[in-house]
Amino acid sequence: MAINIIPGADIIISGMDAERARMEVVANNLANTNSTGPAGKGYKRLTPVFEAVYHDSLNSEATPADELGGVKVSSIATDNKPGPKVYAPFNPNADKDGMVEMPNVSPINEMMDLITSTRAYEANLTAMKQTFDMANKTVNLGKA
Repeated sequence: MAINIIPGADIIISGMDAERARMEVVANNLANTNSTGPAGKGYKRLTPVFEAVYHDSLNSEATPADELGGVKVSSIATDNKPGPKVYAPFNPNADKDGMVEMPNVSPINEMMDLITSTRAYEANLTAMKQTFDMANKTVNLGKA
């Protein structure tokens, strides 16, 4: 039976992967802040949906710690809230009244999401460093 001396690493890595995906969605939203579409439809903001992951608990030897698995991005949801309408008759995507629906993306909200995601990523990175430090000290315990 193999002993995993770093059992939390997979959970931490899943958190880092989820936050990286969240950063990519935020970057995509920011890149499309002024993107309009045909028939006056603006770009719709996307948001990642996180889901808790559990290991298979059918194993009779499984402990509560074995059931923990981390987090994953289960889907990317579209925010269907309408964007602001702007009078822009020169825009090729304007309707018959010269109105263009702009994206429902708020750069301020996106930057707040980006900062939150960055902080969560950094927290996971710190937890990973601490986990590896503890594992290293455990391995070197008998060498002293």
